[in-house]
Amino acid sequence: MIETYSQPSPRSVATGPPASMKIFMYLLTIFLITHMIGSALFAVYLHRRLDKLEDERNLQEDIVFFKKIQRCVKGEGPLSLLKCEEIKNQFKELIKGLMLQEEKKEEENTYGMQKGDQVPQIAAHVISDASGKTSSVLHWAERGYYTMSTNLVELKYKKQLTVKNQGLYYIYTQVTFCSNQETSGQKPFTASLCLQSPGESERILLRAANAPSSSKPCSQQSIHLGGVFELQSGDSVFVNVTDPSHVSHGTGFTSFGLLRL
Repeated sequence: MIETYSQPSPRSVATGPPASMKIFMYLLTIFLITHMIGSALFAVYLHRRLDKLEDERNLQEDIVFFKKIQRCVKGEGPLSLLKCEEIKNQFKELIKGLMLQEEKKEEENTYGMQKGDQVPQIAAHVISDASGKTSSVLHWAERGYYTMSTNLVELKYKKQLTVKNQGLYYIYTQVTFCSNQETSGQKPFTASLCLQSPGESERILLRAANAPSSSKPCSQQSIHLGGVFELQSGDSVFVNVTDPSHVSHGTGFTSFGLLRL
């Protein structure tokens, strides 16, 4: 006869920490975070409080120092003559340092204003270009004796000087030409300094003429034009002649320029 015995099933083993441990860790974490935040806030408060105490201490020292000066001036209090002289010297050094700082600030402000108000120098000088012999408006070379002080003046189309700033300008030109009665037909050689403003028709600023020479084959003559004019931003000036074929283009013969005053 076979007998069977039923054995009880094994108990399940807990795999995680108990609930009480979880609650303890949670509370500990909250406590640590709260402690860190509180410590940081206390450190900020303490730092500000120390700064305030330092300012108050300095203020009290300044008040005590000025009271000592008043006593020395009035001859009151237990301070000796030697002590008063020492305090007066300290006060003089303090005032001297403050005055030097004020003078330095004024110099810096003055220099800054002068530097900010300084007007850039605008000047240009060009010489004639032989490529424009057929045009009544003289052409000017972009190299050689070529001067452009800043980008506030520009040589456009090799014909005209254009300014970008309003102001008073001295404008000049020298035109050297070869002329005689046979080639000119008794007509005088005329040179004109002209102005072209945006949206307006051109107008003549200066004009001069020279009678033809009787020498053969020709005689070199020069016309000089120059004057002070007020130009606006975008204004252009150029030189016009009656007979461009007679203009002399050698170095230094024919030139054109301006200078802001």
